[in-house]
Amino acid sequence: MLTLLSKAERRKSAWNDLDHTVLERTSEGCWVVDRDLITVHVNPALCAMLGYRKGELVGTHLLSYVADEGRAVMERQVVMRDLVPHRSYDVTLTRSDGQPLYAIFNDSRLDDETGAVRGACIFVTDISRRHETEMRREAQREHLADTVSRMNRFLGQICQDLKDPLSAILGATQMISADAAAAPTTTERDGLGDYAALCNDAGRQIMRTIENLSQWSRLQLNQVPIDLQVYEVGGLLQDILEDLEPRARARDVLIVNRIVTTHVLGDLSGLSTVLRHLIENAVRFSPSGSIIMLSATAADGRVTLRVQDNGVGIPEEVLPFLFRIDHHHASPGADGELGSGLGLLISKAMVERMGGSIRLYSRPGGGTAVTVVLTEGARAVA
Repeated sequence: MLTLLSKAERRKSAWNDLDHTVLERTSEGCWVVDRDLITVHVNPALCAMLGYRKGELVGTHLLSYVADEGRAVMERQVVMRDLVPHRSYDVTLTRSDGQPLYAIFNDSRLDDETGAVRGACIFVTDISRRHETEMRREAQREHLADTVSRMNRFLGQICQDLKDPLSAILGATQMISADAAAAPTTTERDGLGDYAALCNDAGRQIMRTIENLSQWSRLQLNQVPIDLQVYEVGGLLQDILEDLEPRARARDVLIVNRIVTTHVLGDLSGLSTVLRHLIENAVRFSPSGSIIMLSATAADGRVTLRVQDNGVGIPEEVLPFLFRIDHHHASPGADGELGSGLGLLISKAMVERMGGSIRLYSRPGGGTAVTVVLTEGARAVA
């Protein structure tokens, strides 16, 4: 049978005992200070955290236990106490053994009957383990970033070291081709010419891979500056198509350019690099007698550039990994030439740095379409 208690009895027998029990048994540290930050009361949990007995803490100044790096935070919070009655903030304390204690202070102001500030009741949560875990993770991230940075610098140096001898090899093959043209007999001329052409093609393919590796490493090290200005894409394409036209013609691939008077906001070198990579890929994977279509559409302040071929296409299971460095997939072109896949990775990095996006659509035997979306130049200028 329940018996109702008077207000006085309820306050004395229930709430006072409950307050005392909670403070003494909770695993949270409790620190009660007056308005001058002199310790009035501490509970056993706080004593265990700091490594002091209750008698050693009561009557001492709270700032005596705050680490030097946390004093400014604590002093600022004391000033805010009159404005904000309840606050939560991080503080670094110093234990009795000199070790740091990383804690969260849940600080609540204590007022008297007249509303004047008497002090504060602070519940202290030890987050030292979490802090150590975060510090280890941060150290691991810094170590990983440093490792990647050193790897990219090393990669860039290797690329530079390879370029010089390869340039010499390419120069030698050109000289062999010239000697073959001047050979006295048809047999000697044809044999030297064929060998020189094979060496030259292989050397140029290696040189493209080295240049791509070098550019990729510089992108990872943020050594590729981006200067966003308005450019007319049609004009940029003229120089690119002039360079690629002989290869396309040799493969009997027709490039149709429908991009005219299309202005985008981009970086000159970045735009040229992206367009060159995408069109080169389209030529590589297009069979003889096919067409590559270049087009552009503008809507809502954005321009979509599209490179469409009707080549061999890409298997569906490979599509999600084409823009990932951790998944290598080298597909042979229409003539069996393997690509490194770096062109797409470089294009994606360049497009994103220019504030755009890149997408690829393909199916085996149905060709491939790559779209690049950038900010419309005319809208940006306005």
